[in-house]
Amino acid sequence: MISNNNKSSLCQQLLTRLEQLKTQLTTPNKDDKQIWLQFLSLWREILQNPLSNVQSCYVASAQLLTELLAAINFDSIIKDESIAYHVDQSMPEFSQKVVHKDYGLDDINESILILLWNAADQTGLVPTLLKCGLAKRVVTWLAQSTKLTEKSRRPLISIVHNIARHDDGADELNNYGAIDIIKQYQKTESGTTDSRILIASMALALLSTPEQLKSDKKGMNVVLNHLLQLVMNAAKNDRYRCDGFHVSEPLAVMVKMFAVDEPTLDYVLCHAETEPSSDMFSTIQLFVSLLFDFSQALKGTNRLEQFTLIAIFNILWSISFQPNYAPELIKNQKLIETIKNFIDENYEEKILEQYKPRSMEGIKEAAHGILHNLKIDNQSKTTIDKSGNVLDGLVPNTLNNISSKPCIMISYCHDNNTFCDQILSFLSERNDVFDIWIDRTYCQSASDLWESIADGMERACVIVCLVSRQYFESKSCRKEFIYAADTLKKTIVPVLLENFKPRGWLGIRIPDMKYIRFRDLIQPEQTKVVELMNAILLSLSVSTPVVHENLPSSSQQHTITLSVPATTKETSTLRPFNQWTSSGNDITAWFAHHRISRRLCDLFEFQTGKEMLDYAELLIKDRENQMNIYAKIFAEKYNGSVMPPHEFYRFSAAMKELLNDNRSSLSSANKNSPMPTKSSTCIIL
Repeated sequence: MISNNNKSSLCQQLLTRLEQLKTQLTTPNKDDKQIWLQFLSLWREILQNPLSNVQSCYVASAQLLTELLAAINFDSIIKDESIAYHVDQSMPEFSQKVVHKDYGLDDINESILILLWNAADQTGLVPTLLKCGLAKRVVTWLAQSTKLTEKSRRPLISIVHNIARHDDGADELNNYGAIDIIKQYQKTESGTTDSRILIASMALALLSTPEQLKSDKKGMNVVLNHLLQLVMNAAKNDRYRCDGFHVSEPLAVMVKMFAVDEPTLDYVLCHAETEPSSDMFSTIQLFVSLLFDFSQALKGTNRLEQFTLIAIFNILWSISFQPNYAPELIKNQKLIETIKNFIDENYEEKILEQYKPRSMEGIKEAAHGILHNLKIDNQSKTTIDKSGNVLDGLVPNTLNNISSKPCIMISYCHDNNTFCDQILSFLSERNDVFDIWIDRTYCQSASDLWESIADGMERACVIVCLVSRQYFESKSCRKEFIYAADTLKKTIVPVLLENFKPRGWLGIRIPDMKYIRFRDLIQPEQTKVVELMNAILLSLSVSTPVVHENLPSSSQQHTITLSVPATTKETSTLRPFNQWTSSGNDITAWFAHHRISRRLCDLFEFQTGKEMLDYAELLIKDRENQMNIYAKIFAEKYNGSVMPPHEFYRFSAAMKELLNDNRSSLSSANKNSPMPTKSSTCIIL
């Protein structure tokens, strides 16, 4: 047995060593790894030895941990599993007796959990904790929480939530079935009145897909009520805290939910149940006021305040995408001027290095995005009509053409960089046919990023969009796609990655576009690669057969030799219409040349050029009736979809032009062929 004097002496020695370790943090050329290992060694000694004043050592360790997290580069530190392993061995599943409930961990292990809780609260440290296997361990611990005392299980859900705030942490937790375990935990804690239920709900929101969120709409609405209430209450506090939460925590959850599920934004703005009651005007004003409150954050060194500012910018960006809510932002002149200031000033350099989740963009990108959506950025001229509506007029493109060749642009999310590299390498083989615009080549600095991207889109004849879950969730990618599709009316070739299914803002724009899907991003299927090239060349009106069907051997993998002639006046001109057949490429190329959707091409299924001219004569005489007839056929063929009238009018105008250009040939053909061949689906009345 250790005497009290020895206990006191040992405690003092450990406190002294902690203080000495603290001084090493300010030493030039410090060894981060050695400092961290020394701290872990000291922490184990504190846990393993009976001390006279153990609480003092705990407090000193916690204070030192905070400074370690701020001063050490954890990327250079290897994993350490010993502390978490200590908790593993103390859990009910390792108990020598059967445990049903009220199993208490000892003080040492409860202290370890508190240490892990505090460590995971530093989001940038989560990857290091993941290397220790903490995600798997904490899910296992939480699964046993029904057997633990309330005190012992309290830190567990907070550790899960803190890990889920990091994208890598969320992925790891999902790998171990965290969602089901959290739902079981919620049932255990259903009678509690503290913040644990809200923490569990926030963790679920961070881990769930949009489909999972929608499956529990009622439950999620309750969570959204709590989140907005938490923001409202924290906004009234001098320290922006409420019930142990900083305002940034519910804001961060909202950022993700708004990015992946637009109805969530509608609910928070218009239907959330709070006290006092809120509506669209008061809720938008709440977010705007918070932006004003944190607008000076970049002038200081508080990471939490800067993160809060980033979150608020992203929320306002999500709001600006919605035409119903954008006017509330436009009419707030102070808000507009504040946002402009963040663009004009070089604030990006003042942001402290810290973790930012995938669902968040940087402040400058968000500021550009908001102003662009409100049509008051440098890329658009703002015009007000008589009704006070903002009209969009593009500023003429200032990008000088560097080549007479057509240009294609690749729009992608940087999370898909590796796959983009492969596509870029393949497409670059046809630099004799077209130029390629991609941000990594043309965007030299962050200051001109959006202007450069907009110029690239305006110059491009075809835009290839690599569409993934990350692309869908990125507000920057959303801005690019909408600008290209809605404003510029560009030809878009969507490339869907893995099993992603377009929905929401993307789902309503992509139905009329013919897409190519790549399920294997590591070794893309060569048939799909060829299909992508064909789609691009077809959109550029290359009328000859584009890629031979004989694919390379497996040893060539990512290299395909193409026998496609360069685009010249001779090859880009369609053959005489009387040579067009369904087995050739002329009819499809004609539709692509006139920017008529592939679905209309497939709807008519013209077999010959002469058949097209026969129908053109009827169409010119009876356009409205023909449109009504084919609208019904279109709906039957495409599962109830509505045929866009402007598409049919464009088709009608192109058919009239075709008829006028070939009227003499048609007369000659009719003399020699009294019985015209009819399309298998074309109805001529």
